[in-house]
Amino acid sequence: MAMRPTNQSRTASILLAESNPQIRTAIRSILLHYQFSNVTEASDSKAFIDSIRSAPYGVILLDSGIPNLDAVAVTRFIRSGKLGINRTAIIILLAHRSDMTFVYEAREAGVTELVVKPFSSSVLMTRLVGALEKPRPFITSDGYNGPCRRTGRVEPDIEPPKQRIEDQGVTRNEELVILSRDAS
Repeated sequence: MAMRPTNQSRTASILLAESNPQIRTAIRSILLHYQFSNVTEASDSKAFIDSIRSAPYGVILLDSGIPNLDAVAVTRFIRSGKLGINRTAIIILLAHRSDMTFVYEAREAGVTELVVKPFSSSVLMTRLVGALEKPRPFITSDGYNGPCRRTGRVEPDIEPPKQRIEDQGVTRNEELVILSRDAS
């Protein structure tokens, strides 16, 4: 179950930078379904850079696979203030990779949240609404510009398990099944 945005969160100005037209349309539909109506789209690196320099955004949904655009490097530039007025915007990286090296680089660059593709609307909305409604303070220290990495953690909305089978160690939930083997 996705977190529901408040009326104040729904007014956030969002820049959706996604190179794949089908994914961009799907994300826009999700945002509209949750009543986020102030959405600007960028489909390539030029449109993204032009948008980021010309208008303030509360949230930047940034595809890591936009041709001719290194999303981690551009996040560093945004955080440094070299790309205009969006230094403190929430940056949610829509990533094709989830290896620890990439996640670490993205965090060090100042990404607020990282959502790995493919993702569900529930995951996207939980991260987006959590970042909007429980913002982390923006800090600058020792070469790092970005959201504080120690506060404002957002826990996903997870319902308690529907059924527990104690003797087999199986927990079932609508979206999650965890199987564990008996060590004996």
